[in-house]
Amino acid sequence: MKTENKELDGSSERSRTTSRERLALIAQRLWGSSVRRHLSLCLLAVAIYTIAVDWFDSTQAKMFVQATGAAYGSFILGVLLVFRTNSAYDRWWEARKLWGQLTNETRNICIKVDALSRSDSTILLQFARLLIAFPYALKDHLRSGCRLTQVPGFQSANKNPRHVPFYIADQIYKHALDLQRSREINSIELLQLNNHIQTLMDICGSCERIRNSPVAISYRQILRHGIALNIFGLPWYLAPDFHIWTVPIVMTAAYFMIGLELIAEDIEEPFGHGDDNLPLENYCKTIEESVIDMVQQHEPGSFFVSASLSFPYEHLEVLDYIKQRSGISSRS
Repeated sequence: MKTENKELDGSSERSRTTSRERLALIAQRLWGSSVRRHLSLCLLAVAIYTIAVDWFDSTQAKMFVQATGAAYGSFILGVLLVFRTNSAYDRWWEARKLWGQLTNETRNICIKVDALSRSDSTILLQFARLLIAFPYALKDHLRSGCRLTQVPGFQSANKNPRHVPFYIADQIYKHALDLQRSREINSIELLQLNNHIQTLMDICGSCERIRNSPVAISYRQILRHGIALNIFGLPWYLAPDFHIWTVPIVMTAAYFMIGLELIAEDIEEPFGHGDDNLPLENYCKTIEESVIDMVQQHEPGSFFVSASLSFPYEHLEVLDYIKQRSGISSRS
């Protein structure tokens, strides 16, 4: 009997824990996004304000008897909101295309180096180290700044360049130039690689332009002033005719106007950590997996043994890193 009671107590405790977890998950989904949190608070303030206007209109003299003026103002504001949203989305979409181009360029470099290396494992491994490092360096550079020791494969580096993506792209080009000087590749093949390497820095510069060129502050301010004036004036026009129904009408209008402005503010900076920003970590992982797949096309045992014997000591950490990511034991 005691055992049954203990089992019942345990099952009830588990059900309470599951309920708490579900409530916590629901709360996280409702309040996890900064846009949703700010929008909910704004709608609450709008609802309280509209109720106060309706009460004042029902007890005092009618101040506004037609909604025509509000309709004209809402139309002009709607045009401005469309322009604002489109300009913010264009920035987000351009950043997305740039990172898609980075993925393609990295794969093209890896394919051509693999074809031009003439089965020399160390050449491919040198480029693999740098091609994996570049997107991670660019990601951190666009967010909060990057140090070379934070980049995979460079944890033991002694240098501290101010512009880490530029430093890595420079190393990629120097490796390609060394191949041409050692007659591993000819001038035409170097030119083919140079086009892809140059594109890496073009992508970096375009991303920096998006990050360093925000939407004009004056434009954002006048649009927000227009939204505030429209929301504050709309209840006075609608309350004489719709009374308490003014509350859901104004809240619906405020939901779209404030929501669009908050979304535009969030996506116009596409390199952040928010839910609406680009998933840069996923893009970096995709590039990394593509490079490692190319490395794995070689015979695993002979490739890693020959590379570990001939590769410079200061770069052996990336060999272990690629072994780990490829699922190959370090004893190979």
